[in-house]
Amino acid sequence: MAQIFISHSARHTKALDFFNRAFATTNVTAKHEEIEAMVTGKRTNQQINQDIGFSNAVFVILGEHVEKLPHTRDWVGSESGIASGANKDLWVFEAVEDVAKITVVIPQLRHYVLFDYTDSWLIYLRKIINSYDDSNVLKAMVAGAGVGGAISESVGGAVVGSGIALLMALNAQPRPAGFPINCPICRSIYNVHIGVPAMRCPVCNTRLQFGQPPTN
Repeated sequence: MAQIFISHSARHTKALDFFNRAFATTNVTAKHEEIEAMVTGKRTNQQINQDIGFSNAVFVILGEHVEKLPHTRDWVGSESGIASGANKDLWVFEAVEDVAKITVVIPQLRHYVLFDYTDSWLIYLRKIINSYDDSNVLKAMVAGAGVGGAISESVGGAVVGSGIALLMALNAQPRPAGFPINCPICRSIYNVHIGVPAMRCPVCNTRLQFGQPPTN
C-alpha cells in the first residue's frame, strides 16, 4: 500500500485534523512524523530515513508552531533534504490564515500549496493524495495485460498489452499540476497550487503579488 510521509508539528491540530479527513477516504497511508517525537528521541534519524524511503511522497505542513521553535525548523529542513536526496516529490503546505506568520524556507520543494480549510480544498487535497495510490497502477497493469492477451497470445500481443497497461496506469489517477512559476528573486522553479492572488516564495521568503512587482 502506498504511503505519504508527513512532517508536521503535533501542536498544529487544526491542519492535522484536516489532512486526516482527506486521507480517511483513500487507500494511501499517512505516515505521521511529529517533529516533537524526534526531538525527544522517540524517533531516530535512521528511522526517518527509512520511512521516507518507503514513502511515495513527502508532505511538509508549515504553521506557526514550526515557525516559533528553532529545533522544529531544523528538523523540517533535515527531512526536506532527505526527501530531496531520495528523489521524492516534496510538497509544502501552508494555510492561508498562517502564511503571513511563516518565514521557513524549503529550497528542495516541487509543489507549493496555499490552502484554506474548505470543502473544495479538501477535495483537491484528496486528489493529490489519491494520485499516489499505487494500487490503481497494479489494477491497471493487470487489466492491460488482460487486454493484451485478448488481442493476441503472441509476443507482439504481450508488448501491446504492456503498452496499454502503462497507458492505463499513467491515466488512472491524474495528479493536480497547479501551475509552474519562476520566482523573480531567487529564480527557483516549482509548481504552485493557490486560490488567491498573493503568496510567499517558500524558497527565498519573498512575498509575491501576481500582476504586481514582488516585494521582500
